[in-house]
Amino acid sequence: MDGDRRHLLLWFFAAATAVKLLLIPSYRSTDFEVHRNWLAITHSLPLSEWYFDETSQWTLDYPPFFAYFERFLSLFARLVDPKIVDLRLGLDYSADSVVYFQRITVIFSDLSLLFGVYRLTRKVEPLRRNLICVLVVWSPGLLMVDHVHFQYNGFLLGWLLLSVSFLQDGRDLIGGFLFAVVLCFKHLFAVAAPVYFV
Repeated sequence: MDGDRRHLLLWFFAAATAVKLLLIPSYRSTDFEVHRNWLAITHSLPLSEWYFDETSQWTLDYPPFFAYFERFLSLFARLVDPKIVDLRLGLDYSADSVVYFQRITVIFSDLSLLFGVYRLTRKVEPLRRNLICVLVVWSPGLLMVDHVHFQYNGFLLGWLLLSVSFLQDGRDLIGGFLFAVVLCFKHLFAVAAPVYFV
């Protein structure tokens, strides 16, 4: 039965991924350049300068774990196209290599969403579980914000769902720890802090 569940969730995820791949050439907001610049900042500068660089108007203003995430991605970005991570020459760079690289990193990072929803719904009855999986994996909001506008919210929501799944198991310490990790990625999740405190 668990194998069927995994198979169905993977099918939902694969179908959603196919749609996301079709969205690669779609509209891009300024957040696309923001994240490209953050790749350049974290790749080109020493850690002590990450939060002080003003080469671009898009300064690094997310918590440290997200900066390290961008640094990790920058290692691969340099291999795809070195100009992506060039702090000066890369300003407003929007070649196909940048577009495909950044869009695919968002798609790949959605694996945390897949794992989070899988772990959270593992004890839920099948019909309800499938409904939750479809609603999360196919969320129009995430599709628009992450794969058109350009963000990594699915990645972060996956971590949050993972945290909630541990709370659901009565493993409050690891659930709280994972929530703290989410906060170190994006401070906007602080709105959920009172729930964790209670």
